[in-house]
Amino acid sequence: MTNREQWFHNHFNQIYSYILLLVNDAHTAEDLTQETFLKAMKHEQTFKGQSSVKTWLFRIAYTTTISYFRNKQPLTHFLDTALLRSKHDLSPEETTLLNAQQKEFYAALQRLKPSYQQVIVLRKIQEFSTLETATILAWTEGKVKMSLSRALVAFKKELEKGGFTNETLFRR
Repeated sequence: MTNREQWFHNHFNQIYSYILLLVNDAHTAEDLTQETFLKAMKHEQTFKGQSSVKTWLFRIAYTTTISYFRNKQPLTHFLDTALLRSKHDLSPEETTLLNAQQKEFYAALQRLKPSYQQVIVLRKIQEFSTLETATILAWTEGKVKMSLSRALVAFKKELEKGGFTNETLFRR
């Protein structure tokens, strides 16, 4: 198995789920995940081993997703997000997999500003270290820590609005 195949095999699901949490659309997440791996293959020679392959791939996924949002018309993005939140365009399989708490968790996460979503997904869901998260987002470690702290407070408020009170999510 080549490096490229191994990267894809080892990290596809994590990259896809990370992007899906950000874009809230399975088709778009698939496209952006494929684009991430195409960019990684194209720029394989730029990987110098200063971080793990996983961190490097997540950095590419992050920049690919941010570029997607920048290129999308703001009004279209707002309308798409509003429609997705109200309709939850999920396949029957996805719907069965999500219980009420998971749906509220996801909806609350989507209501946060993008930087808060990013830091929560990377630190608490994908379980990257502070240093790895800083590398992916091109932030300082201090900014990651402060943003995570603020993001968790905002996230907790959003969850409580939806009636979700599971305090275990907020362990540090």
